[in-house]
Amino acid sequence: ALSQIISGLRPLPLAILALPGLTLSNGNCQNDSGGIQVNDFLQRLHRVYYKSVIFNDTELFFHHVESNLHGSIACVNLILDKPKEILKRLRQRRLAHRLSLFIFYWGARWPPRPHTLHFEEPMRVVVVTRPRHKAFRIYYNQARPASDSQLRLVNWYDGDNLGLQRIPLLPPASSVYANFEGRVFTVPVFHSPPWFWVTYGNNSSDTDEELFNLDNTDYNEMRVTGGRDHRLLMLLAQHMNFRFRYVEAPGRTQGSLRLDDAKELNDSFTGGIGLLQSGVSSLRLESCYHDVLSGFFLQQADFFLGDVGLSWERRKAIEFSFFTLADSGAFATHAPRRLNEALAIMRPFKQDIWPYLILTIVFSGPIFYGIITMPYIWRRHHANLNGEQLAYNCIYMTYINEITPGRVKVNRKKIKVPFSQQMPNQLFEKCIWFTLRLFLKQSCQELYHGYRAKFLTIVYWIAATYVLADVYSAQLTSQFARPARETPIDTLQRLQAAMIRDGYSLYVEKESSSLEMLENGTELFRHLYALMRQQQPEGRQSFLIDSVEAGIQLIAKGGEDKAVLGGRETLYFNIQQYGAQNFQLSHKLYTRYSAVAVQIGCPFLDSLNDVLMHLFEGGILEKITSAEYAVQSRKIPKDKAQQSIEQATVQGVTDTANEKSNEVRNHSPSQGSEVISPLNLRMLQGAFIALGVGSLTAGV
Repeated sequence: ALSQIISGLRPLPLAILALPGLTLSNGNCQNDSGGIQVNDFLQRLHRVYYKSVIFNDTELFFHHVESNLHGSIACVNLILDKPKEILKRLRQRRLAHRLSLFIFYWGARWPPRPHTLHFEEPMRVVVVTRPRHKAFRIYYNQARPASDSQLRLVNWYDGDNLGLQRIPLLPPASSVYANFEGRVFTVPVFHSPPWFWVTYGNNSSDTDEELFNLDNTDYNEMRVTGGRDHRLLMLLAQHMNFRFRYVEAPGRTQGSLRLDDAKELNDSFTGGIGLLQSGVSSLRLESCYHDVLSGFFLQQADFFLGDVGLSWERRKAIEFSFFTLADSGAFATHAPRRLNEALAIMRPFKQDIWPYLILTIVFSGPIFYGIITMPYIWRRHHANLNGEQLAYNCIYMTYINEITPGRVKVNRKKIKVPFSQQMPNQLFEKCIWFTLRLFLKQSCQELYHGYRAKFLTIVYWIAATYVLADVYSAQLTSQFARPARETPIDTLQRLQAAMIRDGYSLYVEKESSSLEMLENGTELFRHLYALMRQQQPEGRQSFLIDSVEAGIQLIAKGGEDKAVLGGRETLYFNIQQYGAQNFQLSHKLYTRYSAVAVQIGCPFLDSLNDVLMHLFEGGILEKITSAEYAVQSRKIPKDKAQQSIEQATVQGVTDTANEKSNEVRNHSPSQGSEVISPLNLRMLQGAFIALGVGSLTAGV
């Protein structure tokens, strides 16, 4: 009978705990005085060809279960002993998991009563009883989706009839937890827009009627007025037929690793994640949270939402569902400020262009001088050669006359030696000024009529007119119409340089996944975290803020030397409230995923994943996110929108410009940055400064 019961589970590996000298017997059963011998049972079990491991040491058995859990291997464990002491040790070692099934059989006639033995989730327990000879009953604690986890009869075996009643032996979890039958779940929550909008206190004037009519929200101390994950939770409750009630997360944070008395990290978390930790008794949690809760009635939570990011440290304490948001890490800082308009005439040429431009102007004059002087130098060299030949001929004839006794008459002809034309005076200085006038598009006279000089003059004129002047004028006009701004801080390298050079301060939400990335990251993240700690006086961690929204408020209030690190979606939503033109959002730093956090070994995780995957494949998750952005953008106070637009407009414009700006104010705040500023004299002050400097230099 036991062999067929185990076969009905269809397990791959099987672990059996049989203490030495154990005999399974039931005094209430007739004709069974000797009981069932363990060896006989094992022999019959191996006839079914199942891989099994037999333990007679409890400690070795526990190590075997732990190794299977670490490898995510589903295993069935048959324990031939009473469950009371074994269950206690299983809870202490945190071995309760949906992958491990514990079957208890000790020859009892009736299952244990609920007040004597309680099987809590996520532990999966099967109790086999023997009410009579050749008859067995199978009780299962997860036969129904209720949270009480009471044993219920799910199958039986009758040796005189057809054997096992149904196969498989137990109802699958996918069918059990497809409908929770109105079960009430506890969900920690805190204010973290746009995921949850929470109002603390008794004021209910801004509460939506749809949310106020729900009976699954505790409105006594806090009130959830909306949010993307709140809408997602309502949709899950509708699909899976459950209800939920919110409780305030301890410390109003997601949670981080707790420091013990020795200032070292242990395996317990604070915040909402701490309420999810499985295998920790309520008394132990209550002692841990006593300094934080301040009298708050502690209870374990069922799952946790609200941009809960995945990390290696968190996966050791909780489990995550299929991701609900594929996000990336980013940081936000102030928008690039306008550069000094007095230097606008210098900006069309960037830093890498100035050296080539200066070298071109400096060497243009000497090159032009060389082209003009080449004919003069060549003619002078030719005249020198003729003079040397004449002198050589004269010396030769004198020598002949001296050594010759007779006179030799030579007809002397006059040889005309051409004189080289003289170079113009101050030709080098004239070439320099000629090229300067040509590049500055001033009137100038031709210095030389040679073809080489004329061709070079045409090249200089084309370069000055069509390359430099026109491009410079076009870029200068565009910069006057849309003034230049400083280089945005949109990478980690630029942020690190700004923190070192300009004293920028980086803020991060306390006990968040972004803080874990800084603490446990490498290279730039480690350097940034070190800079953050160095900038804090007396070791105070003032760089930790309550929420990303609080950091955005610091920047919006004039914090031009501040930056906030967080999820890109969260940052994007919050900067929309205070005017997107006032902030700069960085590039994607790293990929991060957010999901629903549940207890380790949660029995309904597979059912929850099925629903989330259907919502993701159908595009409903993305639609919920977009709809939440649209709803909350309409709730932005008008004074915030008006203030953000007024910061983007320029004072002192004409009546026509005023009418256009009034039309712009009727649009969304994000369009304020697209307004083109009119040209004014302040933008031309650089030209007057250049004129004054030039006049002063000429006078000196």
